[in-house]
Amino acid sequence: RAYAELVDTNPKDIMKRGWDVWDNTLWWVYWGKVYVVWADTWVGKSTFISQVCNNVSKQGYRVVKYALEDRMEDIGKEEIFYLVNRLRRKDGKPPYWRVEFVNNAINTDEFAWYINTASEELLEMNIVELDKKKQISIDELITLMEEECEKWTRLFAIDHLHYFEMDTGKWSWRHDLQIQNAMHKINELARKYNVAVLLVAHYAKNKAFWSLDIPSYDDFKDGSAIKQVANVIIQIARDIQEWWESSFHI
Repeated sequence: RAYAELVDTNPKDIMKRGWDVWDNTLWWVYWGKVYVVWADTWVGKSTFISQVCNNVSKQGYRVVKYALEDRMEDIGKEEIFYLVNRLRRKDGKPPYWRVEFVNNAINTDEFAWYINTASEELLEMNIVELDKKKQISIDELITLMEEECEKWTRLFAIDHLHYFEMDTGKWSWRHDLQIQNAMHKINELARKYNVAVLLVAHYAKNKAFWSLDIPSYDDFKDGSAIKQVANVIIQIARDIQEWWESSFHI
C-alpha cells in the first residue's frame, strides 16, 4: 500500500506552506496528519499559523479556522495589521505601530486605503472562521469539523487544544485523559476524512519567550497523549539577543 500511495502521489496536489524555507524544512502539509504547534506569547505562533492558512487558501483549498480562546474581532484585526504592514513593506514604507493601528489613531487617507485594501484581500480568501458562541466540548467540535469536511475543507486550524469544555463527571480531575481523548478523536477525524489539522496546544508552565532553553514536547500541558498522537510537533522559540531570531524545533 505504501508503494501504491507513493507512486500515485502527485506533488501538485499536496498543500504547501507557501514559503520555500518552511516547505523544505517542515515539509509540505500532508492530509491525514495532525500538526501540533506552540510558542510562547509574542513569539509568533498565531502569525505563523495564519500565514500558513492564507497561503494554503491561495492554492485553492478550503480552510477552516476555529479560535476557541480569542475573540474573532481581535484575530481579524491582527490579520489586517500584519497584511497592511506587508503591503507597506512592498511599497518601501515603514510599518505602522501596533498601538496606533489597533486604536485607530492614524487619521490619514493613506491609512484608510491600506486597511481597506488588506481587508478586501482577506475577504477573497477561501477561509471559513467559525465563531465561538460558548465553550464547547470536543464532541461538539468534532461534529462541526465533520460538517465542514462534507463541504470539502482540506485544512483545519484549531486554537487551542486546552480550551475545550472539560468533563465534570467522575474523572474531571484527570485532564490528561481528557486531552488524550481529544487528541485521538481529532486524529481519527483527520485520517477518516483525509484532512490536515493544525492544532495549538498550551505548555504546562509559562516560560519567558526570550528564554534560551530549547523547548521539549514534554513541556506540553497534560502532554503525554499530545506527543504520542501528533504526527508532527512544531515548537517556535525566539532569542531576542540574536536579532529576534525565531527557531523552529520539529
